Amino acid sequence: MEILTTKRLILRPFKLSDAADEFEFASLQEVGFNAGFKPHEHIEETEKVIANFIAQDEVWAIELKDNGKVIGSIGLHPDSLRQDLNTKEIGYVLSPHYQKQGLMHEAIAAVLEFGFKKLSLSLIGANHFSFNESSKRVILRSGFKYDGMIRRARCLYDGTKVDLMIYSLNKRQYFNKEVGV
Repeated sequence: MEILTTKRLILRPFKLSDAADEFEFASLQEVGFNAGFKPHEHIEETEKVIANFIAQDEVWAIELKDNGKVIGSIGLHPDSLRQDLNTKEIGYVLSPHYQKQGLMHEAIAAVLEFGFKKLSLSLIGANHFSFNESSKRVILRSGFKYDGMIRRARCLYDGTKVDLMIYSLNKRQYFNKEVGV
């Protein structure tokens, strides 16, 4: 997995030693609810998730350059909605303590560049639950276009059925946006 850097961040493979930082935010109710997972009750749950991230080799830890703290995760996953093998779906989680600072937008920009320039993807999808306005703002700011909504698309850990808002960004749109067209 390639290490990506931005002005303030290092996107790198996870290490098991990241568990304490990850648990700090993965144990929060609001993080789990917005991302669709049950908040972690024990650090051992976080360690298992990180071991899975390491095995899949598709999720980066989001590390602050200035202090080495892991504040989130971001990944390019097989697209759950599209059959095209040359597409991926971006997914991310960021600690609430670091939201509204442009950090996730910065991380997404690096991953989009990697996806379109290094992997030569034709399209990258993104989605969020209908109630997650923060994620919606990040997705739109990152250049994704709204494709539609799937009603009652997911069932959360507590049984709540939620609508999924769907977005995509194709290679042409990405490169046109990049050059300011």
